[in-house]
Amino acid sequence: MCRQRNVSVDIRGHHALCEMNFFRMEKLMPAYKNGISSWAYRLDHSFDSPPPMKTVRLSVVDRAPYTTTVEITQKGLEADKNADYDASASYIACPKLVVRLYNDVKMAEIICWDAHRNWLPQYNYPNAKMYNPDEKLELNRFLGDWLTFCRKQARISFDNCEQVLVCGK
Repeated sequence: MCRQRNVSVDIRGHHALCEMNFFRMEKLMPAYKNGISSWAYRLDHSFDSPPPMKTVRLSVVDRAPYTTTVEITQKGLEADKNADYDASASYIACPKLVVRLYNDVKMAEIICWDAHRNWLPQYNYPNAKMYNPDEKLELNRFLGDWLTFCRKQARISFDNCEQVLVCGK
């Protein structure tokens, strides 16, 4: 028999995390308030590296007066064609996140991850989908870690630099 533990939800901590994620997203999306809707970052340390290039793309999919919805995708994690194993198989699934920015309160949170969405604040464990007891909080922590990694390691593509300069930033 599995034992269930009660998980308390730290609302203040969750809101603080969502606020930090908002500012992390803003740093990766220069001039998004001026109409720019797509950014690409290279995770390789050289712009001359051969394909497949590891890239992270942020794309605005919806704008409303108080919210902005952004899709984050990562490419280039496919199997190495020169490796000894079956390169046609996909060993690592590339993540696809949908993040909602709440512009009025300056908060951001994941609203969709691949086919998963609408998480409860807490779950009994184990559960049918094997979510963590605090799945929603864990996903937003992952978002924060991933955005921090992108900010430190990624390089913006030259196309984005030209778009930002056109907007006068």
